[in-house]
Amino acid sequence: MRVVIIGVGEVGFHIAKSLSELDYDISVIDTNPIKCNRANEHLDVIVIKGNGSDAKTLKEANVSEADYVFCMTDSDETNLIASMQAHTLGAKKIVARLRNTDYGNNGDSSISPEKFGIDEVIHPEYEVAKEIVRLVKHPYADKFYEFENGKAVLFSKKLNHRSKIVNTTIEDFHKGNTEFKSLIVAIVRDEKMTIPSGSFKFEPDDNIFFFVKSKNLNLLLSSMGVSTSNSKRIMIAGASKIGRKIARELENYMSVRLVDNSENKAKIVASELGESIVMNADATDVEFLKNENISEVDSFIAVTEDEQLNLLAGILAKQLKVKQSVIHVSNPDYVKSMSDIGLGAIVSKNTSSVNSIVKAIRIDQKDNVIQIFSRLGMEAIELEVENGSKAARVPVANLNLPHGSLIALVNHNGHIAIPSGDYQVLPNDTVLIFCINSKVKEVTNIFKPE
Repeated sequence: MRVVIIGVGEVGFHIAKSLSELDYDISVIDTNPIKCNRANEHLDVIVIKGNGSDAKTLKEANVSEADYVFCMTDSDETNLIASMQAHTLGAKKIVARLRNTDYGNNGDSSISPEKFGIDEVIHPEYEVAKEIVRLVKHPYADKFYEFENGKAVLFSKKLNHRSKIVNTTIEDFHKGNTEFKSLIVAIVRDEKMTIPSGSFKFEPDDNIFFFVKSKNLNLLLSSMGVSTSNSKRIMIAGASKIGRKIARELENYMSVRLVDNSENKAKIVASELGESIVMNADATDVEFLKNENISEVDSFIAVTEDEQLNLLAGILAKQLKVKQSVIHVSNPDYVKSMSDIGLGAIVSKNTSSVNSIVKAIRIDQKDNVIQIFSRLGMEAIELEVENGSKAARVPVANLNLPHGSLIALVNHNGHIAIPSGDYQVLPNDTVLIFCINSKVKEVTNIFKPE
């Protein structure tokens, strides 16, 4: 499959990195020689230095033969023109990154994406705002995902020395909680991901990924000694697009204070928002934070357009005993290292965008993927048990799934179950499987006819 990526900044670079691991034929285009050199040095792609909105450059990249063209520059106007040119040249599918949400899908608008040949629009700020809202609603989690229309969830939690499950094994944990079923999908320890056995012993600083039915979530949290209180008081640092979107999402049922150090921006945003309190102040001013009773804030969200300022604000809020902090960084490479420090939940609009794009491609290619966990090197895939497959009418324990994969959920005629080893899957059942990237094809074949 041929892919052309126009703009090889953080989003374009990481899309190329993810897709190159899948053996796609990839070309990247950028005017910036530094970005081109970075791509040359770190990616297995063809690098073209040039203007992605120029027809001559696009012809050099064989855009007419492209299955996908991703327009990912920092300029909406460049992305729109590049999309139009790629469409004219015959590219099959075009995805464009647009920051301005006024460039919507309104066919009556002179700047409607469809009129530029765009098949799908990515709004990075909206992608990460949705992720942050989920985390605010589940403040105990560093990551939170829903499956089966919210009937089951996967969340990650970093243990500290006070955690009730530290120094116990996974087997002990399950034996002590027989009133509900859960799975421990993965554990990150010392930057290394492990799919653990029952003898694995929990230690402080382990980052645990738990899977459980939503109806049993509170039981699981209680067994860990984790408070299930909801967020009520929110402080957002930064009246950015992300900050404004989060405030709009939360202001009707939480107390929201939004802080920005620009007096002019604070006034404008105050007139746009309904229930949120907007303040002109410096979110890194310790006295200001103390005066605002930061220790009583349930969730502190740092989403200014300066990631260094976000990190500093997040550190200060954490030191001043805020219950939850969520920090936005632009560079996806920072997410992993900052998460390991224990500052709170670290999110990136670029990571969110890359994951949504790669997932969309995989779905288009009928790869059955429903969620990508780039930090873990894992995917969640959904497969139907086909008649004549190795999996049909076989207990889960006898499926011989490759190491690095596990069945998390079985849907049988609308009834979902977290299966034990003696659970027998039947033809037409749908199974949710967590699997490391390299084992996806091997796992998929088990559920196809022999």
